[in-house]
Amino acid sequence: MLGACNAANDSVQHSSFAYITNQGEHTVSVINTETNQVTSTISVGKAPVGVAVSTQLQRAYISNVESQDISVINTQTNTVIDTIKIKGSPVGLALAPDDSTLYVADWFENRVLAINTLDPQKVREIKVGDAPAGLVVSPDSKTLYISNRDSNDIAVIDTKTLTIQKRIAVGKHPFGIALSKSGKTLISVNVMDDSVSVINLHNNTLQTIKVSYHPYCAVLTDDENTLYVTNTQDDSVSVIDMRTQKTIATIGVGSTPEGISLNPANQRAYVANWGSNNVSVIDTNTNTLIATIKTGEKSRAFGNFILPKQ
Repeated sequence: MLGACNAANDSVQHSSFAYITNQGEHTVSVINTETNQVTSTISVGKAPVGVAVSTQLQRAYISNVESQDISVINTQTNTVIDTIKIKGSPVGLALAPDDSTLYVADWFENRVLAINTLDPQKVREIKVGDAPAGLVVSPDSKTLYISNRDSNDIAVIDTKTLTIQKRIAVGKHPFGIALSKSGKTLISVNVMDDSVSVINLHNNTLQTIKVSYHPYCAVLTDDENTLYVTNTQDDSVSVIDMRTQKTIATIGVGSTPEGISLNPANQRAYVANWGSNNVSVIDTNTNTLIATIKTGEKSRAFGNFILPKQ
């Protein structure tokens, strides 16, 4: 994506990209998912963790815990074009599907910020639970779900009024969170219980599925039939058939896998490995590891980090 204008436009139109935060070296690695090559390394704030990307806005938002800010990357040029200061410790990020609002989980202040993407000076906030981590927004942009690690629950927020509608008790230390494409199924990844909670948002029922040691993040396929869960202390990804709620495969990846995103266009899952400083690529048709991409020190990529083809 660097170089001549025509070449940059061509790559934007015909490739998708993964934005991987490297917390140990304060950078973001940009991976072309067609070639599985790192095409850019971008310096951001200090100790980047969370990621949220937007095709419409042509932006990648990066949460920097130690410098207490959000780096805004132009995904056409892969340059930082803005820095949004946060008086706190931003970790999880999520964009509303309508791209109007960026939600930021402030880990130590137990709050979530709602930042207007067109005018970042317009910020609302809400106190949630203890140590909010993962965030996800409903397809209609009306509901925000927040995993509160130390409260062991999910807060359900009305995004118009920014008020808590209810809390859903889940397992111990929920961190990552995922929502089905239809918005009907919510997944909580429970680190200390070695499990995921599967919440049916239609009838408010909850089921628990055991996975491996210290799971961290999860993602559902678009058809909602398969769930992928990273297991940080097992160096693996659990593959769960959602129809039977059984583990159908366990895939060895790099050391301490954390963030995971899917690229439906090429049937691949990308896993950021904190301990081995790389990204594992999984073929989701065969559920096998097919590539390993060297990135930066302490790769995390917490959030939705795949920018699809435009």
